[in-house]
Amino acid sequence: MGDKFYKKKGIAIENIAAELYLLNCNDRLPTMIDLQEKYDLSRGTVQNALSYLKDEKAIETKSRGHLGTFIEFIDYKKLQYFAGADQVAGTMPLPYSKLYEGLATGLYLMFKEQNIKLNLAFIRGSNERIEATEKEQFDFGIVSRFAAEQEIASGHNITVSLAFGPQTYLSKHILIFADKSRQEIEDGMTVGIDKDSLDHFYLTKELVKDNEVVLVDYPANQLVHAIREGEIDAGVWNYDEIVEKGYHDLHYIDLPLEKEHLAISEAVLVCSSQNKMIQAICKKNITIEKMHDIQLQVKAGTMIPRF
Repeated sequence: MGDKFYKKKGIAIENIAAELYLLNCNDRLPTMIDLQEKYDLSRGTVQNALSYLKDEKAIETKSRGHLGTFIEFIDYKKLQYFAGADQVAGTMPLPYSKLYEGLATGLYLMFKEQNIKLNLAFIRGSNERIEATEKEQFDFGIVSRFAAEQEIASGHNITVSLAFGPQTYLSKHILIFADKSRQEIEDGMTVGIDKDSLDHFYLTKELVKDNEVVLVDYPANQLVHAIREGEIDAGVWNYDEIVEKGYHDLHYIDLPLEKEHLAISEAVLVCSSQNKMIQAICKKNITIEKMHDIQLQVKAGTMIPRF
């Protein structure tokens, strides 16, 4: 009986701590009845959980009579701990560029500052990352704004919690040719396309829409090898890797800048629409300005990547 009571109290503390984490100072505290009904708890259990959080200095409240009870102080670190949210799991692209290394480092360092352990999984293909995040196999995923908006418009149950701004995902895409005399897509060419990447799939389809070409399914990160080996005639790839790895032998052209390209260049953090706690944790602990600074330092070589 005693173990059951303490287990129930622990679950109540965890749920109510998560509920309060979403609030700010001067917000109205949910009523006892609201919390009882939402979490299927008795009045006494809710009172015990709130008293515990107050005793632990996680919150301070003040009654304003008929207006209700309001929050005067919140210690988000303590609420985070009591909510069992002291570690998060995220997924992002393979860190083959300095921008990606900077993103991973920024996430790692900012969560570490708040005593949150970050577990990062590097998964190729925005489709896979979005699906895993939507299913809550991961708490968040890093994709381009373009990919996120496309999937949200398609009915996927994700939300953009943070948008880091243009050129935080990549600087630009380019079109690489195996034949150095080529300057545009021509009929009869074989062109690499990555069907797992929303960005790559869209860009490639747009480039070849007026030509009769053969599309060959290739992971985007293997396109450079495929072009060098003469397996395909052309393919779209990330300019950052070309520059950073010194691929001076490759012949490429810039893509005409379209509105969609800005969305493709911007990194965003997506969460399941249902996971309000994780959305709040990410918003409260990750700052856009700091991420920009860390990315610049990693890119310049003045900060060693850590993740």
